[in-house]
Amino acid sequence: MRGIVYCWAAVMRTKLAEQMAYRSHFALSVLLLIVGDLVVPLVTLLVYRSGASFPGWSLHEALLIQAVFALAKGIAFPFFFGMVGTTLSQVREGTFDLLLLRPRPVMMMAMLTGFDPDDFGRLLSGSVLFGYALSGAGGPSWQSWLQFGLLFLASLTILCAVSLFLSGMLFRWVGSSRVFDIFDAVTSFGMYPGTIFSKSLQNVLTYVLPIGLIAFVPASALLGREGWGVLWALVPAAAVLVLGALYWNRMLRGYTSAGG
Repeated sequence: MRGIVYCWAAVMRTKLAEQMAYRSHFALSVLLLIVGDLVVPLVTLLVYRSGASFPGWSLHEALLIQAVFALAKGIAFPFFFGMVGTTLSQVREGTFDLLLLRPRPVMMMAMLTGFDPDDFGRLLSGSVLFGYALSGAGGPSWQSWLQFGLLFLASLTILCAVSLFLSGMLFRWVGSSRVFDIFDAVTSFGMYPGTIFSKSLQNVLTYVLPIGLIAFVPASALLGREGWGVLWALVPAAAVLVLGALYWNRMLRGYTSAGG
């Protein structure tokens, strides 16, 4: 464990040093990420200002869901999702073999290599939006905060599993950037209140494809809308992570260098 921490610390120092050498590029990248992540909340704000709304959800409550989504991405993208880009480029170029030679687990090396400080811009925008949304949604109790903390870990688990599935896919589906479009299309359901969908679709998005766990369920728990029974949702989150790891390692075993 200590060796893993040292590896992450070394990579973070190196990547941050690289970004500081090109400060203007780093600042512009962070700014563009912040603007991009605030587009959907801005649309939500305009919808509510026009007199429409999500039934049963106030403006601040709806924004809280999108804030939790941005917070989860702000943590997952720097640490987990970089491996998708790493696999995308290195398998296509035939340089992924170099990771196989490192004296560390290949999965961890793929995550380390893909670490990108630019993505912390999502965390900044998510934090600002989270504070604004929470200011108008009332003060949660300590039980709500505890539920939220556990479910937010489940949210990060889901995103980690998704990154494993997408990067594992690239060992065979070589060099296709469409995987990011797949991610955006599938996870977009998690940015809106689950109650606007049918009950059957809600169950699918919570227990089968647990997209609702990314933001809707944690935000609902923080608002006091969920009981302790909602923690059963941690089970499908753990199951998806295990399946993602098994899938990634299975696809890695079929990797034959320079083109899958």
